[in-house]
Amino acid sequence: MRPTDIARLLGVSRVMVGRVLSNIAKDEFTETLIGIPGPETLRLILNAAGEAGVDEGAVETALEAVDSFDELIRERYGTRGAMSAALSTGHTDERERFDQSSRYQAFKGMSSILGVESKVWLTSMMMTPSADSESGIDVTTIHGTTGLRQLRPNIPVHFVYGKPPEYLTGRQMPVRIELDPEQFFSNTPAPLAVREENGQIINTFAPEVIGKDAVYDMFAGVHVPNGSGRYAKEGRSYRGTIVTPDVPVITLVSDVILHGDIFEGIEPELFVHNTVAKGGADIEDPKRAVDRIQASEEIVDLGYGLKHMDIPEIPKYAQMIDYMCQRTDTQPSDFRVHRLQIQYPVYGFQYAIAFKVL
Repeated sequence: MRPTDIARLLGVSRVMVGRVLSNIAKDEFTETLIGIPGPETLRLILNAAGEAGVDEGAVETALEAVDSFDELIRERYGTRGAMSAALSTGHTDERERFDQSSRYQAFKGMSSILGVESKVWLTSMMMTPSADSESGIDVTTIHGTTGLRQLRPNIPVHFVYGKPPEYLTGRQMPVRIELDPEQFFSNTPAPLAVREENGQIINTFAPEVIGKDAVYDMFAGVHVPNGSGRYAKEGRSYRGTIVTPDVPVITLVSDVILHGDIFEGIEPELFVHNTVAKGGADIEDPKRAVDRIQASEEIVDLGYGLKHMDIPEIPKYAQMIDYMCQRTDTQPSDFRVHRLQIQYPVYGFQYAIAFKVL
């Protein structure tokens, strides 16, 4: 019988019946233990089976096995989540599924608590040779979010990145050139109430309407000549980009777009830090090693030519990249791309793509 037919006959959840059948069919017992429903759900299904006419002895045998499963969870691990976490460590596929499921739960929880969520958090960093320094690198970056949505009107949502034109002052780098990526938005620009407090510009997301269709984009761009360097100096060996989303987000995309021979032959490293207790992490500070998180995600080499960089949620991303090429007077064929893409990045975690230079 199909799961739907069994569920209808027993009067129980089709989803739970499907999970039972798919997981008891697995060859690896740890995968079964991780994926099967919990003891109470199993008891419910078995009791319903008994009432539907299944042999009483078979039901009793199965219920004894469920009792053993329940005892294993409580006495060995404490909770079902702790058991799944422990068992998933030796199985790459199970660990990835468990990690993503856990990140999803964290995303839903933090979205509800903070009253905001977004579809994609993007950082697109283009690194090109400096025109006036052999060792210098010009850095052009567009970063921000698309699909931004406020969930609770009584909770203010603040962003501390990006300074609107009316707040540009001498405190900024004199060579810093602001870019205007608004032409590449696919949603209405996010309405921001701006104020300066304790020397910091604070942007408060302030939509007049809240609902499933009230979604916004918020991107900022900047070009900084000699914003980075090809070689290590003053004890600083890493170059790259660091991203910490300001809001809970479904997908994080971080692209490092390198021109010509910049960092050629150097494999990028992924650094993930928990910043909740101590703030943003310097990846070269040994004191922050304790805050580093082991991550299963990998940085992907997208190759040369900027051909495989589509992001479905950002339809005009290709035009955005062309715009950056125009601003740097470069050709797309001269670039190679390294991408980090994570579903449900953990709010409060810092994600870095870093190249170790000499």
